Amino acid sequence: MADTAPRPRLRDSVIVQADGGTLLFLCLADRTVKRFACDEFVKDVVVLLDGTRTISEIGALACGGHPDARERVAEVVQILEREGLLSRVADPEREFRLLGTARAEFYDRQLRLFQDFCDQGWSPETSGAALQRRLGDATAVVCGVGGLGGWVALALAGAGVGRIRVCDFDRVEVSNLTRQVLFGMADLGVPKADAAAARLREVNPFIEVEAVARRIGGAGDLADVVKGADIVINAADLPTPNDVAGWVSEACWPDIPHIMGTGYAYHIGVLGTSIVPGRTACWSCVRAETFADHGRDGMETVVGKRDKAGAMGALSGLVGNILAWEAIRILAGLPPALGDRWSEVDFWPLEIRSRAVRQRPDCPTCGVPPNRRGHSGIP
Repeated sequence: MADTAPRPRLRDSVIVQADGGTLLFLCLADRTVKRFACDEFVKDVVVLLDGTRTISEIGALACGGHPDARERVAEVVQILEREGLLSRVADPEREFRLLGTARAEFYDRQLRLFQDFCDQGWSPETSGAALQRRLGDATAVVCGVGGLGGWVALALAGAGVGRIRVCDFDRVEVSNLTRQVLFGMADLGVPKADAAAARLREVNPFIEVEAVARRIGGAGDLADVVKGADIVINAADLPTPNDVAGWVSEACWPDIPHIMGTGYAYHIGVLGTSIVPGRTACWSCVRAETFADHGRDGMETVVGKRDKAGAMGALSGLVGNILAWEAIRILAGLPPALGDRWSEVDFWPLEIRSRAVRQRPDCPTCGVPPNRRGHSGIP
């Protein structure tokens, strides 16, 4: 019969220090510190919490064992578990290897981070390997693979999103190379979608990448592009960011989560918003909240947006990687961070500024009918 006795293990993100009769637990995951009074027995128990021993075995080893050692160990374990200091799996390495040896080695550091997310209680999954499987089973679409979308696609590929579809109509130009991370000098003149797909396949041999060379002129142009997607990230801005965002949202609604990261220029990066149908405000809610800012809705444009705007690779990378992190959270079943708000990052003071955007009950897109308000199940 298999031994199913629990083998408690401290979380890898916890450092323990002792000062006389005090134990200090430094939680690197959330920068909290927990302090407990202790004796030598408790110190010995904490050192032995490595996932290889049962409670009885730990009791037999701690301070040479006491008559009531097992009960005392169980009490210590119960306290540490209640404080969130123990891992949800005794042997994460075994869980990682279930992905296959090559994948376990390739994703090693990410799996350890995912494991801590599980240990933190941010996911119903117990193992980081389960979060990696979610990514591996997912399909992501990146609309636009220039200064913003290229960083998004690169981060998703490195994270192991199983299928990535990149859509762009442009060709690589020399001025792209300082900030569009997927391209090099050898790609000049090549369609961006093709060059991006080739680069992503080099980054991660365990994923599939599809290139779609297409100019987006309406929601209909995206129907086949977003089909079967689990997440769509909008990083395109022609003819205007708002036009493309509207088309992307229309193509995705009401089934596909989508992230409206509309770009960056000069010292402002637009993180935008995450739209998870049935859970967050939709694009119509966002536009209703922001369209009339400064009374601009009734104004005539005298001098419009320039064809060329100031940009830098480090700054586009900052925005792109935040959007990729948001996409990874949604795909892995972790709580999204950008939903129900509109966010921008000001590069100069390095501050993220957000304004709340709530789902409107009377929204023609996502609003709840009057007879169902209060019973929608939307958090």
